[in-house]
Amino acid sequence: MSIDSSYAGAVRKPNSSCLPGIFSIGAGFVHAIAAGTHTEHRATAVSMLVLAAAQIGLGIAAIASGILWWRTSLVLVNAGAVVGWILTRTSGISFINGLETSEKIQTADALCAALGALSILAVVGGRWLNKAWVHPVAVAALTTAMAVPAALATTNHVHAHGEDNHSHTTTTANWPRPFFAGAPIDIAGVDGVTAEQESRATDLIRDTGANLVHWADYKVAEAEGWRSIGDQATGYEHFVKFAAMDDGKFLDATAPESIVYKVYGDTRILVSAMYMAEGAPALDDPVLTDYAGPLFQWHVHQDLCWSMKDGRMGVVGVLDANGNCPPGSFLNSVMKPMVHVWIVSHPCGPFAAVEGIAEGQAQVDPSQRVDVCSSHTH
Repeated sequence: MSIDSSYAGAVRKPNSSCLPGIFSIGAGFVHAIAAGTHTEHRATAVSMLVLAAAQIGLGIAAIASGILWWRTSLVLVNAGAVVGWILTRTSGISFINGLETSEKIQTADALCAALGALSILAVVGGRWLNKAWVHPVAVAALTTAMAVPAALATTNHVHAHGEDNHSHTTTTANWPRPFFAGAPIDIAGVDGVTAEQESRATDLIRDTGANLVHWADYKVAEAEGWRSIGDQATGYEHFVKFAAMDDGKFLDATAPESIVYKVYGDTRILVSAMYMAEGAPALDDPVLTDYAGPLFQWHVHQDLCWSMKDGRMGVVGVLDANGNCPPGSFLNSVMKPMVHVWIVSHPCGPFAAVEGIAEGQAQVDPSQRVDVCSSHTH
């Protein structure tokens, strides 16, 4: 068998045309990971997923084809990503829910923006890079060295979202933490939490995950007595069993007072239990606060407006700035303290509240809540 002399012993010059695609794919990878940590703001998550798809898709196309059109599109997409990043660090983006308020520059977003900028520079400086023999393998290694730490840093990314014209900060420096379903439960070492409280909270997370799946199909929950409160327009739907509200069971995973589903059109995905206290104790009652200490943030609902929906009573909104319910509805406060326990991954921890109508009111100032997504560190 002969060997083509054109290849034998030849030192082949690396082709720099794939470098912009490599950098763009790295930036898209980080955006895809970050989208999963912004599920509390659908518009933000969708925007990041679309951007990630464009960066990765065009990156692959640019590597596979040297056609100028692909590289031009790559420049436009990554330029948009970099400009968008600058806006989120300076003025915020008013038309995207979750990005209205500017944020500080942090590791994850800075590295992601840098990868986008490098993709642009690789297109503009392609000829120079080719002359300099910048090898694609070296660029791939650099991209990996930037993208992986950026993706990991998203779990420590601090958000100050401007929902309702206020931003939240955590009062416990090391809580809340992201909750990853199926991974080891990470609630150890939280300031002010005793070993007994940590043990109880851990058992509740495990028991909820093990028992709640019985109601994975909301129709099973309906057949067993849970009824929707009609809040599916918020993106989450709470099914409540009124017979379980004062049944003598406290934080019992076999008999949750409320079951929460994430709504996707006609599809409902089981995500959380919402436990309610027996009776209507004060939010600072030791029975509540001593159970899990600073890990929990019990809340009530003092501003829910109700009306008839589909033949049954349901939530239609909350009091407006003037203290009025929407026309045709009435105020019906729910003063039973409640707390969520998630069985799916959540960036704000296993006990996070659902923002919006379901956020409710707590004993502490909003800036001190550790169960609200806009107050978390992730």
